[in-house]
Amino acid sequence: MARTYFKDFEREDGTEITVEYSITPYDSGVSSGPAESCYPPEGGEVEILKSFTDAGPIKLTDDEENAWCTEIFESHDFSDDYDDYDDWRHEY
Repeated sequence: MARTYFKDFEREDGTEITVEYSITPYDSGVSSGPAESCYPPEGGEVEILKSFTDAGPIKLTDDEENAWCTEIFESHDFSDDYDDYDDWRHEY
């Protein structure tokens, strides 16, 4: 179950852009211990839904979108997502 969040970024020219994004809960998986208890990482998919400035909607470049999705994934506090974690795991 993805949730929607907002994050501010700054372009090289100084323009402040707010992005609305969704991200699925992330489970880092288990790679040690008995094989029957191991499973790969799951979730963490980021999708930028909207991007805008105070003046209105704005189009991101592919490079911006890729870099910002990576930054969102690396900086996101997934502990907020654990309320829905059990529901999310049972959807698959």
